[in-house]
Amino acid sequence: MLRQIQTQKQVQKLLPKIVLNQNLLAIPAIALDNLVKRELEQNPLLEEGPESENEPTDDALLNEEKDQPNEDFVRDNPSPLESSVDATANEEEGILFPAETSDKKDEYDWDEYFQNEAEEYKSYDAGEETTFDYGNISDPGSKLHESLILQIHLSDLPRKLIFVAEEIINSLDEDGFFTDEAENIVLDLEEKKIGTEFESEKFTIDDFNSALQYIHKEVDPPGIGARNLKENLLIQIERGKYESRLKSLAIEAITDHFQDIKNKRFERLEKELKTTPDEMRSVFELLHGLNPKPGYEDAFDLENYIVPDIIVKSRDGSFDIFLNEKFTPSLRVNSAYRDMYLNNKKDLDKDTKTYLLNNFNKAKWFIDAINSRRDTMIKIMEAIIKRQKEFFNSNGENLKPLLEKDVAEDIKMDTSTVSRAVKNKYVQTDFGIYDLRSFFTSTMQTSAGDDISNTEIKVKLKALIEAENKLNPLTDLEMSAELRKMGLQVARRTVAKYRESLDFPIAKLRREISD
Repeated sequence: MLRQIQTQKQVQKLLPKIVLNQNLLAIPAIALDNLVKRELEQNPLLEEGPESENEPTDDALLNEEKDQPNEDFVRDNPSPLESSVDATANEEEGILFPAETSDKKDEYDWDEYFQNEAEEYKSYDAGEETTFDYGNISDPGSKLHESLILQIHLSDLPRKLIFVAEEIINSLDEDGFFTDEAENIVLDLEEKKIGTEFESEKFTIDDFNSALQYIHKEVDPPGIGARNLKENLLIQIERGKYESRLKSLAIEAITDHFQDIKNKRFERLEKELKTTPDEMRSVFELLHGLNPKPGYEDAFDLENYIVPDIIVKSRDGSFDIFLNEKFTPSLRVNSAYRDMYLNNKKDLDKDTKTYLLNNFNKAKWFIDAINSRRDTMIKIMEAIIKRQKEFFNSNGENLKPLLEKDVAEDIKMDTSTVSRAVKNKYVQTDFGIYDLRSFFTSTMQTSAGDDISNTEIKVKLKALIEAENKLNPLTDLEMSAELRKMGLQVARRTVAKYRESLDFPIAKLRREISD
């Protein structure tokens, strides 16, 4: 039997404009450049350049015939042309000073929006806008792969072994190690040879070993293609130009006493290798200069390169805050398309009008989203400086406990907005570059009842480790006792967690050889 039932339910749906605002807020400055370029390529109504003072108003564009599918939605939104991204460039600093943005909020007819959502916003592709891939700004792994393949093809290897070596290189893991089985490579080669010049050839384990041996001996970086850390170190030592006695000691230490090397058992090594403390120290200096992950060699420079999103400059006791918009051009709506619509709308067919209005909305949302991102970032930085003024006045010392919800309350925004805004962002100050997240620390109390941030505790812990006796380093329990003497009640497990976050190994691995 057919029945008609009436139900009521709550559904949370986000406007494409809100989704775009959230996405732009989450990305760092250098990734924003790629996004702006993509939007400029895809939307003909968006172009570079500041808004002209003599541009006509766009009321006519926003108040269109009622037969337009976007008309009611567009009419409910203020003109984007009054809030274009405009900026004044400082050539010396490469900084764009933020322009004032309107506080006027958009109002939407929600029932109408939900009713027409599928028809009006399908072309905006809001689903793809919710996520962005910023990992492709630079791909050091592919550069290393290309370098390895090029070295193989420039070698004097037979063409068959080049074919084998290519398969080995394609099987390396992200650290540059070969962790597969030789038999699997041979089976793969038997499948991939079909349709190639080697179709009639038979691939064997000997072919694999010959190609891998060539990679170990001739291909850079040294150690690439090693099966494990031990083989990686041995390859680098063998190919290195070291004094013969030092090289033989290092090879013997790695080959026969690898566990003693890993655990820094200096006395046992000196006895087993029949060497002096000076020679043992030279061996460890040699080992410390080797690359434990040859596949990461090209990634080191990229990881150390930071583009700050915000610049803070001190001036007469106050602080000037600038958004680093060196990578973001000024944007505006294309006047040619706007004039074409306003002056010839009677001659335009319905599809053309719909296309222009849809792209007009996209340009408006994108411009407003960048302005909103700028406003939010500046407000968050102002709130951080207000609460961490002692840190900025003392050139990076005395960081106070601070939570994201505290800043959110100051700027009257949600905590999730603050969290999204500070993620993967950096601020450049007169005394260094800092991760924005580093300003948010949990609270701990001293024995006197004063609040102290965990960052300050890490600073004291680092000072303890750097000042310790390297012949007898402090254990986590001993460092916990030292911190208690300073009035800081920090448990041993907490000390261990902070030590690991500072990239310091356990006590026995921090030992050094005595003179």
